[in-house]
Amino acid sequence: MRNIKTAMGTLALACLISVGVEARLTRIVITSREVVAGGAAFGATGAYEKLTGTAYFEADPRNPHNAVVFDLDKAPRNAAGKVEFSADMVLLRPVDMSKASGTLFFEVNNRGNKIVQTMLNDTPPTANNNNPITATDFGNGFLQRRGYVVAWVGWGADIAPGNSRLTVSFPIAMEAGKPITERILTEFSDRNFGGGTPFTLPLSGGSAFKSYAAVSTDRDAAEAELRMRPSDSPRPSGPAIPAGELVPRSLWSFANCPAGPPGTPSTTDICLAGGFQNNRVYELRYRATGSPVMGLGYVTSRDLVAFLHHATADDAGNPNPAGKITTTLCDGISSSGMYYRDYLYQGFNEDEQGRQVCQGVHIDIPGVQKLFLNYRFAQPNPFTVQHRERYVPDDNFPRAYAVRRNPLFGPGDDDRGEGDDALGARDGILKRPRTDPKVIHTDSATEWWQFRSSLVDTNEDGTKDIHQPENVRRYEFSGTQHFVAKGVTPTFGTGNRQCQQLSNPTHYGASARALIVALEEWARQGRPPPASRVARIADGTLVPEDQASTGFPHIPGVTYTGRYNGSGDRDFGPRVVGNSGVIDNLIPVVLSTHRPLVPKVDAVGNDLAGIRQPEVGAPTATLTGWNTRTAEFTDGDLCDLNGMMIPLHRNRSERLAAGDSRPSLEELYGTHQGYVDRVTAVARELQRDRLMLQEDVDEYIQAAKDSNVLR
Repeated sequence: MRNIKTAMGTLALACLISVGVEARLTRIVITSREVVAGGAAFGATGAYEKLTGTAYFEADPRNPHNAVVFDLDKAPRNAAGKVEFSADMVLLRPVDMSKASGTLFFEVNNRGNKIVQTMLNDTPPTANNNNPITATDFGNGFLQRRGYVVAWVGWGADIAPGNSRLTVSFPIAMEAGKPITERILTEFSDRNFGGGTPFTLPLSGGSAFKSYAAVSTDRDAAEAELRMRPSDSPRPSGPAIPAGELVPRSLWSFANCPAGPPGTPSTTDICLAGGFQNNRVYELRYRATGSPVMGLGYVTSRDLVAFLHHATADDAGNPNPAGKITTTLCDGISSSGMYYRDYLYQGFNEDEQGRQVCQGVHIDIPGVQKLFLNYRFAQPNPFTVQHRERYVPDDNFPRAYAVRRNPLFGPGDDDRGEGDDALGARDGILKRPRTDPKVIHTDSATEWWQFRSSLVDTNEDGTKDIHQPENVRRYEFSGTQHFVAKGVTPTFGTGNRQCQQLSNPTHYGASARALIVALEEWARQGRPPPASRVARIADGTLVPEDQASTGFPHIPGVTYTGRYNGSGDRDFGPRVVGNSGVIDNLIPVVLSTHRPLVPKVDAVGNDLAGIRQPEVGAPTATLTGWNTRTAEFTDGDLCDLNGMMIPLHRNRSERLAAGDSRPSLEELYGTHQGYVDRVTAVARELQRDRLMLQEDVDEYIQAAKDSNVLR
């Protein structure tokens, strides 16, 4: 039952057994088991079934692998001195487990949602990703055709039940027999308003998330104040957050008031006379109560993967439902990619016995940011963009994967300076060579503008590239915006009126699939993946944000502001260490200013560097990772995670008449067959470089033949 590592010798083993300190999955209860996709076969793997249930865990606060969980020492314990908790879990596996490949593919869910099949299986926007049953819900079946056992487990204690979201049951941090209270900050913006001007909102901002209750509906007792401002960013872009102005107390209260004030008093809702406006960001500070031990969200993933990899049965004798696993691949998209950057940094890729958990990790579209999770009153749902939620602790040192010198300690050599270690001047996300995984970190074009992605690859002042460790590859999905399902209809953002231009529908599933195959070969066979493909200072493809530097073309009707999400090291207070703790400086003090850079573009306006899928290498439109807001939503700020799609004109005379500097389709390709030939060449070159699979090459070529381009 306890497979304790024996390499430390007999004495060490005896000591470990006598102390009995460990965190582990103790029991799995399967509540439903059903064949999916009507029993259809996924290639040679055959049919799949879905297992749904609950995983039960316990953690010993004395174990050094658990001690990093903030406030674990303040959680109630059972008679054995362990902290108990549980989480929803779901498993997809072949009906005939003899056909399983031996690879576990584990996705860290995003806000309780299963989203990886949207990206890798090309499931359509109509698919039921959270409760996949029909063949449509499995798209092209990529993950299943590879024979993977696919697993999810809950990790977010802020997730409310509903829509088959994965939830958890975590203990509340206690002190003197009572829940701990702290003064916290939360924000409300058009992200929460759904295009309207609501009178009332839950303090979490949305019904899919649990709110931290105020200690009282009395604003004095709750030490509460509400502020508002047009944007969380100054102009020009920088790391500071504008102070804004106080909202008079006569205009707001702790209440639920869907029809307007006064409403019903509520410690978990806010009511605002006149309603929340789309051109304002609202900042609420108040004393909250009832913080779960949120860092256990790293333990559920760690211990489920470790159990599925190594165990034969749980404590009750229930067999391991994953069968024989030889390779563990882990995947996190967007905020879940931020999760994995922080998970690795804080050492959670070692299980309770010191074994490596994830052998390969795909970290997708987080930019430089880490997650706001291992804190008291953590808020993993908000994420920083140029317009809003910039109070989140997400980009403090370290930012790079390699161990480097912290620039706050003054000038120094990243590769040397042994005396720095005693000062704590050197740190990195990957600093545990024995258990660090192989990492593929991918970003869309959006992340360079909104999530400061260049700081993964450069020094803080943007003057030189830094080298990634041998076990890290970096790629940009050029010409894409942040997370788009295949076949999605472009919009103007929130309320279909937030952005000045239509969003970018380019889906990067084909590139992502090729990289997952490369990651599995790297983890399983030791075959290195393709070389990194991102913009670099050295080759002139990573540049400052102004239009002259990026080379972005003049396009009539397109506003180019060059705004980006500013960055800098910030002081969140004395109780925050290593992206963990308690935030006292609710608006952090800026300690330094970074210089994020962005990709240079070609004559069409598409990024020069990165993985250029046929949509970019054989373009019919300008495809960006940024867009600009309309006046109703704070004119000129970046339009959240939306990019732009701006079609090219058919011929030279049309584009000249429109005043468009970009080349036309006829100038690029001449004829329809010329377009098909270019798509074919781009797709086959990507395949040669192991950046596209044969099935996707064939699909791109056929789509080009079937298209109306220059017909």
